[in-house]
Amino acid sequence: MNKTLLTLVCLLVSSLAFSQSYKMGEFDESDIGLSEVPYEKDAPAVILVSQGDSKFFSGILETTYYVRLKVLADAGKEYADIRVRYYVGGKGTENISAIKAQTTNFENGKGETIKVSKDGIFDVDLNDGYREMRISFPNVQVGSIIEYQYKKADKNITFIDGWTFQNKLPTLYSKYGIKMIPSLEYRTLGQGQNYSVNVEKSSEYDNHSWTLRNIHSLKEEPFMKNYRDYVDRIEFQLASYQISGLNGPEWKNMLNTWEVLGNEVISIYNQKGFYRSNPIEKELLEVNLKGNTQLETAKNAYYYLRNNFRVEGEDWIYPEQNLNQLLKSKVGSPAELMLALMGVLKSEGITCEPVLIGSKGYGRSDIVPFPFLNQFDEIILLADLDGKPQYLDLSLSDAPFGYVDLDKHVSGGLYLQKEQSRLIPIAIQHNSNSSYYSQVKLNEEGQLVMQNSLRNFSYRGLNLAQKIEGIQKRNETLEKLFDEEEGVVYENFKVNNILEEKDMVTINFDMKFAENVDEEMILFSPLKFSSFAENPFTQEYRVFPVDFGYAFTETYNTIVSVPNGYEIDDYPLEAGYTIEGEYVTFIYSPSIINDNLKITARLMVNAPLIPASEYQNLKYFMESVASKLSEPVVLKKQSNP
Repeated sequence: MNKTLLTLVCLLVSSLAFSQSYKMGEFDESDIGLSEVPYEKDAPAVILVSQGDSKFFSGILETTYYVRLKVLADAGKEYADIRVRYYVGGKGTENISAIKAQTTNFENGKGETIKVSKDGIFDVDLNDGYREMRISFPNVQVGSIIEYQYKKADKNITFIDGWTFQNKLPTLYSKYGIKMIPSLEYRTLGQGQNYSVNVEKSSEYDNHSWTLRNIHSLKEEPFMKNYRDYVDRIEFQLASYQISGLNGPEWKNMLNTWEVLGNEVISIYNQKGFYRSNPIEKELLEVNLKGNTQLETAKNAYYYLRNNFRVEGEDWIYPEQNLNQLLKSKVGSPAELMLALMGVLKSEGITCEPVLIGSKGYGRSDIVPFPFLNQFDEIILLADLDGKPQYLDLSLSDAPFGYVDLDKHVSGGLYLQKEQSRLIPIAIQHNSNSSYYSQVKLNEEGQLVMQNSLRNFSYRGLNLAQKIEGIQKRNETLEKLFDEEEGVVYENFKVNNILEEKDMVTINFDMKFAENVDEEMILFSPLKFSSFAENPFTQEYRVFPVDFGYAFTETYNTIVSVPNGYEIDDYPLEAGYTIEGEYVTFIYSPSIINDNLKITARLMVNAPLIPASEYQNLKYFMESVASKLSEPVVLKKQSNP
């Protein structure tokens, strides 16, 4: 996506940036002697200093970048190949210059510096207007300190990228400074839990700086794929600028109203033909999608487009094709298909409008409360069906009516309505739970058999259906759904996919334990299919929130029919766990009814997003759950049957 450029009429006065606190080749004893990161001891390398200073020059923002990095282990040598991506576009939007780089090695505390030659610094074309500056450092060893510095000029001063404090390596010191000028007024947007709690701010005249220390590295963590939404960073968006007016200086606002912004987007959709008022389905699709209710009509339209058109292309807010081209090609982007669906519903008298959203992973966990279009990257539809709100999404080619891609389950969006566009809260309701039913008994051959029925609803049902379809396409058996277990045979699979009718997928199957159980004791686990039979949270600490995606409940019911000649010797006791705030809850309840053992358990994730500050409690909770789910039932032969 090209960056938006602002042409300013006013003259932007050049200014001096903050003087750098660090200089290349000048090291403290702490830098030279550092052999491990105290708070991340397994780190192969560490960023000692990451600093940026920005200043304005005649409509250009120039930022000087300086990075000092130390290699702590052999694996850290790979970080001596530096790559910096930047956007040139067709108008030279960004440019990199004044590159300096060097390697310093130490022996007996004395440093020997090797500067990177011109051959070690080169520029690569990445296509689509992007380029990459690369630096290859010489003679990098364990203990080496590498440094590099460069300047980047950016003509886009409407949206200033600002600074990202977190990196792939732990960072001991990260600072960003900017010298503002009186003719520009920016809004500062900070993000990240660490930033909100620990940032050190400094402001003197027009000089502003932000500093974070001892920052953890970006590492893969379970139940978090949208790192970009939570990374510690700061950015700036232009709110107003000063121009010369007839009566002296005047301020011109960059912030349109939400209504004006919405009208601009609607105008584009209208130009592409997606706001037709005639019956699209009858005149252009030559089908009759009319139902007995608005809901039925909407379902007919949804399934017609889903089943007769192919989704292809990037999920974005702007259509490339117009409506007629889409209807002719029958291939379109998610936005194009959704806007076509909107047109069909509107032509049937159904209220339906687009909602612009910033999807998960696009870079921001919450909407910026100012009318900037760049914070939105995808659309969904909001329809009024028989007096009830219904969100619609056609980006999932195999999803039933009413399903919205989970990355679009955000807290709010921009509702587009001519002259009335506004921010609205978004709450997409669904019942994505799982129920597990099992009965354990001995068959006629004396083998232990567990008869199972697993029911997954809504998004969990869709996920199960997709897994089953993939396995079947590969001509594999449905045993692939489960972890291999020695001595266990899976058989008698039956699948019932009624997602479109009842929002549910059921799979029935038997588990047969191959060994002869004519033993003095039979020991087995009564609850075998929980998603959390093993604790997924094993890391010592957590940087990002835990994101389960949505709230859900797993319910387990097992009945153990005690065979003739056996009696219950031991079974798991009743238990219940939760953590402060009741983000998650677990209940385990056994009972003996007519000499049979019934075990009921329930795991409830009540809040899908759990802050990193609760990680230790969550980790201990999941360890307790996994331990409880693995506790066995023990049957023993009666001494006097």
